[in-house]
Amino acid sequence: MAVYRLTRYPRQVELDGGQTVMLRPMVQGDVPVVSEFFARLPEMDRFFLKEDVASAAVVRGWGTNLNYDRALPLLAFEGDRVVADSVLFRHRGGYRQHLGGIRVSVAPELASTNLASVLMRDLIEIAWDSELEGAELELVDQAQDQLIKAAEDLGAVRIATVARAVKDSHGEPRDLVFLRIPLGRSWEWWKVLNEFLTPETALTP
Repeated sequence: MAVYRLTRYPRQVELDGGQTVMLRPMVQGDVPVVSEFFARLPEMDRFFLKEDVASAAVVRGWGTNLNYDRALPLLAFEGDRVVADSVLFRHRGGYRQHLGGIRVSVAPELASTNLASVLMRDLIEIAWDSELEGAELELVDQAQDQLIKAAEDLGAVRIATVARAVKDSHGEPRDLVFLRIPLGRSWEWWKVLNEFLTPETALTP
């Protein structure tokens, strides 16, 4: 099984809003700033994550048990502050071992920029380089629409929508959207073509 190659990090990225952020994988010493990031997230953003990210013990556990081949946390920094947290999960065995899962959280002040798309694309590149065949996301309709759009702009297709599958923090039912970004040849050809195109004419996968 191929492992993640991370030689491109750390790297600087200029966002479409003019801000510059630095991307790199999380290390154990990042636990305090990652905890602070999640404390700043709106309650609704935290509510739809599968773990209690407001718990210092949960984030400390991430730092203690880092295993990039199982779960790769990719952070975005603006100065010394974490402004986004993203993760590429790998299914280690069984019938889903050819797939990865992606989760992205972005600070409110940068939610209107392309930072979510930048992180998703980086994680997709890593998944593709690691010989995975697809990357999946589970997002909540009408609550995480910006993330849904970012994923669809990168070629994600909706493979299922389960009506009223979850409830928000006010107890209101919401639809759960399952998306998959196919990798393999389609992603490889998209990468090659975009090397020869300007940003104005670049293709989506």
